[in-house]
Amino acid sequence: MSAKGRGVMRGIDLKSGEIAGQVSTAFQRGLIVETAGPNDEVVKCQPPLVIAEDQLNQGLDILEHTIESVIGSTVSTASRR
Repeated sequence: MSAKGRGVMRGIDLKSGEIAGQVSTAFQRGLIVETAGPNDEVVKCQPPLVIAEDQLNQGLDILEHTIESVIGSTVSTASRR
């Protein structure tokens, strides 16, 4: 996994279109995400330009839990808190 992007539009390169497609189901949980890349292997996260810290943390928690449920391992978020 690696991060890509500029500004607030960021992508998570999951190296697999199948995995990214499963992670993009976070859209149904309220996040603005979509797949990108030549093989749809990147999940793009598109938060609003103005967002409260608690809303940002809620969105990151949704994304974290979605990724964990798809890849089955713990994602480290210590750096964001």
